[in-house]
Amino acid sequence: MVEIIVSVVIEVGKCLAPSTERQFSYVRDYTSNFENLNTQVEKLEGEIVSIQHAVDEAERKREEIEENVQNWLAGANKAIVEIRHRLSKEAVRQLDAIVKLRKDGRFERISHSIIPEDTLLMSNKGYEAFESRMSTLNDILGALRNPDISMLGICGMGGIGKTMLEKEVARKAKNHKLFDLVVFSEMSQSPDIRKVQGEIADKLGLTFREESESGRARSLFSRLNREKRILVILDNIWEHLDLQVVGIPHGDDHKGCKVLFTARSLDVLSRKMDSQQNFLVGALEEEEAWRLFKKMAGDYVEGSELKCVARDVAKECAGLPVSIVAVARALRSAGIFKWKDALKQLRRPSSANFKHIQPEAYKAIALSYDKLEGEELKNLYLLIGFAYVESIDELLRYRVGLGLFQGISKLEEARDRVSTLVYELQASCMLLDEGLSMHDVIRDVAISIASAEKNVFTATGELFDGCMEWSDENAVKLYTSIVLRDIKTNVLPADRVLLECPQLKLFSVRADHQESSLLTIPNNFFERMIQVRVINLTYMNLLPLPSSLGLLSNLRTLSLCYCKLLDISVTGELKKLEILCLRGSDIQQLPVELGQLTRLKLLDLRDCSKLEVIPPNILSNLSHLEDLNIGDNSFDKWDVEVDGVKYASLDELKHLTSFELQIRDVNGLPRGFFFEKLERYRILIGDSWNWKYNICSRDFRIELNSKISLKDGLSVQLQGIEHLGLYGLHEQDVHNFVNELVKVGSSQLKHLWIEGCHDALNPAESKLLPNFEELRADAKHIATNNSLFPEDLICKLKCLEAEFGAESPTIFSLDDFQQRFHAMKVLRIGGGRHAQEAKEKAENGMESLLMNFSTSNFALVAVVIVDKDDDDVSAILFISNDQFLQQLFTLKKQPL
Repeated sequence: MVEIIVSVVIEVGKCLAPSTERQFSYVRDYTSNFENLNTQVEKLEGEIVSIQHAVDEAERKREEIEENVQNWLAGANKAIVEIRHRLSKEAVRQLDAIVKLRKDGRFERISHSIIPEDTLLMSNKGYEAFESRMSTLNDILGALRNPDISMLGICGMGGIGKTMLEKEVARKAKNHKLFDLVVFSEMSQSPDIRKVQGEIADKLGLTFREESESGRARSLFSRLNREKRILVILDNIWEHLDLQVVGIPHGDDHKGCKVLFTARSLDVLSRKMDSQQNFLVGALEEEEAWRLFKKMAGDYVEGSELKCVARDVAKECAGLPVSIVAVARALRSAGIFKWKDALKQLRRPSSANFKHIQPEAYKAIALSYDKLEGEELKNLYLLIGFAYVESIDELLRYRVGLGLFQGISKLEEARDRVSTLVYELQASCMLLDEGLSMHDVIRDVAISIASAEKNVFTATGELFDGCMEWSDENAVKLYTSIVLRDIKTNVLPADRVLLECPQLKLFSVRADHQESSLLTIPNNFFERMIQVRVINLTYMNLLPLPSSLGLLSNLRTLSLCYCKLLDISVTGELKKLEILCLRGSDIQQLPVELGQLTRLKLLDLRDCSKLEVIPPNILSNLSHLEDLNIGDNSFDKWDVEVDGVKYASLDELKHLTSFELQIRDVNGLPRGFFFEKLERYRILIGDSWNWKYNICSRDFRIELNSKISLKDGLSVQLQGIEHLGLYGLHEQDVHNFVNELVKVGSSQLKHLWIEGCHDALNPAESKLLPNFEELRADAKHIATNNSLFPEDLICKLKCLEAEFGAESPTIFSLDDFQQRFHAMKVLRIGGGRHAQEAKEKAENGMESLLMNFSTSNFALVAVVIVDKDDDDVSAILFISNDQFLQQLFTLKKQPL
């Protein structure tokens, strides 16, 4: 009915006028559009609800909503509100907009997983920007920028601050936009691959669907490869970890993925993980340590009452952060009596004391000890620690004496074994790089463990109360080692008191060298120590040597270094003795009884400046002698007769395999003293050489004068030589040496010092020196236009010492360094009275090098300017390819 009425009305309108017809048409279209709009709005509302549900679900999963989805929801809701309030022509016009909104709401995804910031990297609370570590931090960041380095490591002992440093590296790397993402995972001693994978995946927002390790590794590998620049930090690596098994790409697999390790062992980093560049973290400087200590203990330690003792306590922590923090916090707000008690405990570590006052430090270092491979390495660490061993030679004496070498009978083999073990301890950061130096806290842990597990007694200085210690007879009976160091008073029992030590194997006393005349040994002291195998007495007054020493039938090593000695004939009764060290003692004559020591393998007579007489046949009777050290200001009157008394001959020593000898008077040079059996030697002939300079195991240096020249037969010991020094040789002498080098081969020669010689090595001869590294010669012989040395030899040099004379040319131009000295690391310049001139020559020549250094390929050049007369260093210039640092100062340097 309605439709009929409408139709009639429309027809009437047509008759009335055209404008009326248009009005009715609008009403009809409006009705249709309004219905369409309602339909579209209802559908849009349904889609808004659906998408909002998806958004809510994604947010519950802690996913991040896509920005276009958020914008669409806001726009759609706003459009719905406006349409509901405007049912008008304007609303009808919004039909197209609503249709477009619906079309735009067809999203491929509503949300995406987010990677939350690693809380360990958000802030590095507690990090102190110590100056001593800034260079290491910057070097690590520089390595991370290097496109050729994909794996690098930070190495240091437990508690030194490796993790704190790597977190700061991570923060700075992220802030400097070196990486888009940094992930951090802490390793365990026995890493669980699934746990490592899961920890890295969590920080990547990755959910594994695979159950197998290999499947998870593929998924993780794929996910990491989607990151353009990512740094993976694996903290505290203990053993080899196969990155491929975990699923971490590196190197050619993904140039943008770099891996940073921390470890306590350099061996783990370099050998087991193939880390390309490693950075060692050492102890804090004293003032840095004090600053950290004050921060942890509180500023009240600056008070007049506490400051001195607090400083001493801080020093006992020896720059080890974990120790500093633990001790300072334990003593925070404590009274002066507690500080003094802590200082006493720190200075005399025992198992109980150390664990109580430094529990965190003990735990960290004891863990490193537990991880050392094998009992041999663990025992070596303990021995170096509690016995205060300072050198390879001393360690060799102890280990031979204690019978710790299994299946090794030759000293040279034993030395190689010791060197290998020491290297492993250094690689494990249980020893410092220099010699056998040990961090004080690491030594304290060694003493603590040895005290608890090995019944070792160690005491130093004024902390040792002899009367109290010796009174505990039950404890003394159990001691396996007694080590007293820096003793200032006579603390050993008197003659009437005998120490009963049936378990004792090692007895060592080192007096304070300023008080050596006060320390003596009672005559019957050793009567009840019959099992002792090693005795080490240093700076002692042994006038006379105790007669009870002759009762020690098991003694293998006797070391009497820097002792006051007169008659040592009692040593002839020690039939099992293998090592006798008299270094630095004031003995004047070797007794004939010494010739009875047929098992003796090593005799050390270095620095025995008063030794005037070695009777003949004593040395030849030592049929098992392998190693004789008699250099450095000791006996040198070989093959002579004085007042009808004959002295020992070098012919008695043909069976030696290791020999140290110094003959200062060239005119008294004996003939035929070079031995074919020597594996290790250090022979210095003449007065121009410095004995203390010792870097090689096969070292021969000779100085001649116008009256003496070499014979062909004197050069047989050049085989395997590493260091050759020639001074004042004639042309024929140089040719003799060259001929001998050709005959025996010289592939191991690394260091050549040649002065006052005027003959050159020709290019053919220089090919005999493939490992040549160091040259010392007159500057005029190195200059391009007047060189004694062929260019293919010069270009190998890593260290050059140039002696300038009045007519020496300037040789240090940029062209010289780039074309002739491109492998150079150290340059040492000397010039006697021309030292200042040499400095000017070097600096003038170096000016262009400094200005243009960024164009060169040198990693490091250190220029040392020396006055030859007093060997003062007047300037040191360090140059690196990032920056150059110029430091001018005067210091005393070890003469070469």
